[in-house]
Amino acid sequence: MHKVSNLHNWISELPEAIGEDVRRRFSQKTLQDGEFLYHQGDHAGACYQVAKGRLKVCNYNYAGQELVHVILVDGDCVGDWGLLIDQPRMNNAIACGQAEINILSKAHFDELYDKYPEIPKALNRVMARRLRLTFMLTEDASLLPLRERLARLIIRMAHSLGRADQDGCALIENISHEELAKMLGAARPSVGRELKKFAEEGAIEIKYGKLLVRDIAAFSAQFDHLLSVEPVVADYD
Repeated sequence: MHKVSNLHNWISELPEAIGEDVRRRFSQKTLQDGEFLYHQGDHAGACYQVAKGRLKVCNYNYAGQELVHVILVDGDCVGDWGLLIDQPRMNNAIACGQAEINILSKAHFDELYDKYPEIPKALNRVMARRLRLTFMLTEDASLLPLRERLARLIIRMAHSLGRADQDGCALIENISHEELAKMLGAARPSVGRELKKFAEEGAIEIKYGKLLVRDIAAFSAQFDHLLSVEPVVADYD
């Protein structure tokens, strides 16, 4: 598993003085659990950074089935694509619990983008990392069965959002079978069956709202190299 710094954070890619100039233009907003930051089809009038809390970026089909593309946490940015291509929002961003959001208006974004050549360069690097992640997820969805896709999702979450201890265990909190299913575009019962198999094999322990990976190094070694592209994950260390 290849850890990538600033996978979703172009502001931290900037020199400190420029980053501070960006942060001076922020306004703030507090979202409550389940509140939309923006809807699919909305005009792209700003980009955002998670100051505290979590956002999920997702889409729905006509039957109401939800696909979660990514969970964003402190420091992660979202909404910049819409400003770059001047297109409506192509997904939804929703608070998971209370979330504090920094807002950079399109007017301020355009001013800073023109003022500092370091900003388009930082955005290019972050967009390239996101594209690599997208290719990886597309390969997973096209070439791997559910068991392997679920394992690789658990590994990514353990490395990025989990808490590891000295014994090599990794605890993932605030996660449910339903949320895992939404991130895989799979049925909840199917995900539940695969989780039960992993638990019976001793690889994980299932707790209420939590997953404990007993040996993250061994679990990663089993599933990391199933495809030619090494899996990537955000590094929040």
